[in-house]
Amino acid sequence: MTVLDTPPIVDQLRSRFGSAIRIGQGCDLASDLCVEIDDGGFLAVGDRVSIRRGTTIQVHRGGTIVIGDDVAIGENTFLSSMVGIRIGDGVGISNMVDIHDHNHRERSRAHVPDSEPTPWASGFAGAPVIIETGALISNKVSVTAGVRVSQNTVVGANSTVTRSLGPNTVAAGAPAQPIRTFDGPLATTEDRQEIRVGWFGTSIMEHLEGYNAQMVTQANLPAVGSSIPVEAWRNRGYVQRLHLALQVAWPYLGFAFDNHGEGGATSRDILGIVGRGVPPKTRAFDLAFLGCGINDVWRGFQGRTSEAVGPDEFDTNYRDMLRLLTAGARRVICIGETPFGWDNTGLDIDAMNSELARYNNLAARAAADAGAQFLDVWPAFTTTAQALAGWSPATRPDETLWSDGVHLSELGDALMLRLVEQHLRDTDLIPALTRYDLYERTAARSTYHHLFTDSDSHADVIPPRR
Repeated sequence: MTVLDTPPIVDQLRSRFGSAIRIGQGCDLASDLCVEIDDGGFLAVGDRVSIRRGTTIQVHRGGTIVIGDDVAIGENTFLSSMVGIRIGDGVGISNMVDIHDHNHRERSRAHVPDSEPTPWASGFAGAPVIIETGALISNKVSVTAGVRVSQNTVVGANSTVTRSLGPNTVAAGAPAQPIRTFDGPLATTEDRQEIRVGWFGTSIMEHLEGYNAQMVTQANLPAVGSSIPVEAWRNRGYVQRLHLALQVAWPYLGFAFDNHGEGGATSRDILGIVGRGVPPKTRAFDLAFLGCGINDVWRGFQGRTSEAVGPDEFDTNYRDMLRLLTAGARRVICIGETPFGWDNTGLDIDAMNSELARYNNLAARAAADAGAQFLDVWPAFTTTAQALAGWSPATRPDETLWSDGVHLSELGDALMLRLVEQHLRDTDLIPALTRYDLYERTAARSTYHHLFTDSDSHADVIPPRR
């Protein structure tokens, strides 16, 4: 685009809105561009931006719109923000595109207690809209609140974008669905969206492994029979393998796993861990996993009665954990405990499993009451163990899902990984987590403020960081 002299509309906008607007150099703005900025709103327009005739940019009180460099916006397009809209460098937005980061809330009694008969009486819910570097939005597309359109992605004409789209993707439809992908350059300046995952459970989740750098350096492995010190403990097992699997499946996302599993922990202990790991009134995680009960039961059969947790206390503890986790995470998945396998302690495995199944049932009911998901792994473990080697509580098989009757072997880890991955696929949870949750407009601005600025003054609008 040829760099033009500053058109009169730019000087008019700067004069009218002062510090509430920032317009870069070399912009080509139509003379009939309509800009509305309420008190507390902010609009940033980068360098060499082209905006054609008939377009409206509306920034409501407290909202933010950030338009990057070398962006082209077509005719009769409408951008409206109550929370925040970010349009990355080199984005192309065609004609008659509608981008709103908010919706009317339903006219429920909770939202309209005095039955006021106006369209805005119920208030608004919102979430950011982010369109990353190089994306192309075709004619007559609607982009709804909470979605992220990743780098280079092309959205076909007349589509409605209701969920986030990955990079280098062609998508179309209502709702827009990926049609194909292509190989395209990805800008390193675009911060990767991060999915934060918290894990709360026992040693089955914790799965500590001794670590020495030489043990994992193929070119410098220690000699057979030599001794090396344990330098640290690392979390491994199915949790770590899931982390790797998700990162490979979704390479444009960042996955941050925070493993709070603890060996020997009962529900009594894990309740304390959850309380310390989930700050009050904070969404610390996008996804949280909870699993416990096996030690509550096992301690009783081991004769460690002071550590055992009865079913009534377990139910109370589990519900208290869910109360904290559902407040501190966008989604919660409860993982049922695996059955006890063979061991050589002489304990009554059948009786232990009967009691543990009872605790799993309590956990499933608590999860349902809290609106959390429950993954029952018990059937897959019993049928797989039987098929592998005719497993029974009295006979140790040659191949087993357990290393010692409680902790999982590599086979057990592989099965648990498959079950969790399948659950995530069946529930379509990872794509759902890439969409930002809607909140009441004031709460949304507070929740997502960090995506648009590092200060309250709008002095430095920066690329979004999570």
